[in-house]
Amino acid sequence: MVFDVKTQAMVNLTIQVLLIITMSGAVYLAKKRNLGRHCTIMRIAVLLQIIAIASVMLPSMLGYIEYEPLGIFFNFEMGIHHTLGLAVIVIWIYINLVFAGVMRIRVRLVTAMRLTLVSWILALIFGLHMYLLIWM
Repeated sequence: MVFDVKTQAMVNLTIQVLLIITMSGAVYLAKKRNLGRHCTIMRIAVLLQIIAIASVMLPSMLGYIEYEPLGIFFNFEMGIHHTLGLAVIVIWIYINLVFAGVMRIRVRLVTAMRLTLVSWILALIFGLHMYLLIWM
């Protein structure tokens, strides 16, 4: 089933809102010291995010850069949005490698986790702004 670009954007926006709600629940679990459930939820959430990036966001970004030049400021904002999103994935990989014993801790895990949370929230804010610029 093939969706038009606007429908894909709306589906992605819905997924992002659900992921941020899920992430909020995972933060709550971490604060309650239920780290096992927190880690499981975050692993699933980031995997879903990776799927959304690969299936919707990356093709959209490439399409906007190539076919829909929306100006230097929009492209700069899109670059920040994608950089923050990729930072979330890189830090997530680092945290999982530390938990798996593959890497040694270089930064306190709480600091890395908070940096991931802030990066994800900022990426969402930039993404929402870009969605509004394009579709509203």
